[in-house]
Amino acid sequence: MEPATQSNELFRLLVECVKDYAIFVLDLEGVVITWNEGAQAIKGYTKDEIVGQHFSKFYLPEAAQSDWPARELALAEKEGRFADEGWRVKKDGTVFWASVIITPLHDSAGRLAGFAKVTQDMTERRQWEDRIQELNKELRTRVAQLAEYQHTVELRTLELQRLSARLLQIQDEERRRLARDLHDELGQQLTGLKLALDTGDKNKEASQLAETALSMVRNLSYLLHPPLLDEAGLRAALHWYVDGFTKRSNIQASLSVMPHAFPRLPKDIEVAIFRVVQESLTNVYRHSGSGSARVEIEKQADCVSVRVRDYGKGLPRELAGMKPGAGEGVGISGMRERLRQLGGELLVTRAEPGTVVEARLPLLG
Repeated sequence: MEPATQSNELFRLLVECVKDYAIFVLDLEGVVITWNEGAQAIKGYTKDEIVGQHFSKFYLPEAAQSDWPARELALAEKEGRFADEGWRVKKDGTVFWASVIITPLHDSAGRLAGFAKVTQDMTERRQWEDRIQELNKELRTRVAQLAEYQHTVELRTLELQRLSARLLQIQDEERRRLARDLHDELGQQLTGLKLALDTGDKNKEASQLAETALSMVRNLSYLLHPPLLDEAGLRAALHWYVDGFTKRSNIQASLSVMPHAFPRLPKDIEVAIFRVVQESLTNVYRHSGSGSARVEIEKQADCVSVRVRDYGKGLPRELAGMKPGAGEGVGISGMRERLRQLGGELLVTRAEPGTVVEARLPLLG
């Protein structure tokens, strides 16, 4: 067998044995004249059933009626190649998604002799693409829902923050009112009672009780809202409070305020710092078992830092590694919320020994 003849025979065998692709030849009119094993596997027709039939049998009825198969051949002749993807029909009437390539065939004289058509079943790929599109659509819907939920949560959070800020404001206003009522009304009545009891020696014991009660009322009034905080500022109010705390608790508390010429701060910041120190020292007295405590206040260019350290038994170990807010009491969570309203933060950590409460408040402007 001559080499050219042998080569042609091998190529014919190759085409006929391919099973993953339908490879066949059409005449000039589109009639099937060859058929390989891949074509039978994909389309379902045997060679005897399809050779001599027009290839429009592979198209949906509406495509065949619109003469689309003939236009494919015309485009292949004009462009030198035609490629397309679309639905095609098998022998049993089922449809599949096909990738089609049509190539014009020319004889040795350059005349058009027919067309080679290669078809691949891409149904599985199409199904996966459709599934991916469905998943992408579902994902976009979920993302849109999530964005809507997030927006709702943000609105709810802003509302809660406004309510929390208003609650703290009402709380401070109520403390001022109670402090004023205790000092101005009950304090005056106890003063009058003491003056009345001071008129005779037999009333000496009752007078002392009245004086003690008057002192307690005044102290309670100042603790609710110290007038020094409004009149003289944070430094004076803290010195008064820390000194009083040492006398009341027998815990040696020291105070360091830097710089020495400590300026007046915005009213809400001074109140917040005072409450942090007050609540921290109250916790030292109630829970730490410490014999001493140290309070440090430092104003920097853009913030004020507060540090309260005791030397007692410290935080329970099961709380030491927890996130802020977890397992905290009302006092600490209240401090944290007050600071958050002002853009600040609170950190409570275990020391060796004792506990450290650190607060940081930004100064704007």
